[in-house]
Amino acid sequence: MKLIISVHKNDGVTLVELLITISVIAILSQLSLWFVPDFLALNRADNQVNLLHRNINLARLYAIEHGSYVTLCALKDKQCLDGEWHTGVSLFTDNDKSTSLDNDERLISTFEHTHPSDSLEYPRTAITFRPDGSLNGFQNGTFIYCPNSEKASLEGLALSISQTGRIRIKSTNRCKNN
Repeated sequence: MKLIISVHKNDGVTLVELLITISVIAILSQLSLWFVPDFLALNRADNQVNLLHRNINLARLYAIEHGSYVTLCALKDKQCLDGEWHTGVSLFTDNDKSTSLDNDERLISTFEHTHPSDSLEYPRTAITFRPDGSLNGFQNGTFIYCPNSEKASLEGLALSISQTGRIRIKSTNRCKNN
């Protein structure tokens, strides 16, 4: 019995194979780089809306657990500002329902402003939860978060709060230019 051994010596890749591989990688990376800014903006919007959702839930649960009024708003100099939701949001106990942080009230949490190119809007100055978890007065509405609001080409996110304090998140095209 004779054993046939074939010996093929492989010293690596040829220059042509290397150039073709580099060309394919360069073309694919150029194509994918066009989508990276939009991907990052949508990811940022998703993170911000989820952070807002968690803080609204925290406000509602804190109000129920402690039997107190809890307000969520854009707070500056201990006063809630109208139309400034994109500057940052604060959560505090609001015993007198004044939508201002008094000395006898407690600041529970804050989260920073949105990205400078994004926008966050809500039709009310503040959201105040009652001790039973419902909203005080007619403060229900929908937050609209628009990523890259200058370009207005991406779909935004809408976070709706019902009078009972329940939250729903969905996509919205209110951010796009028509």
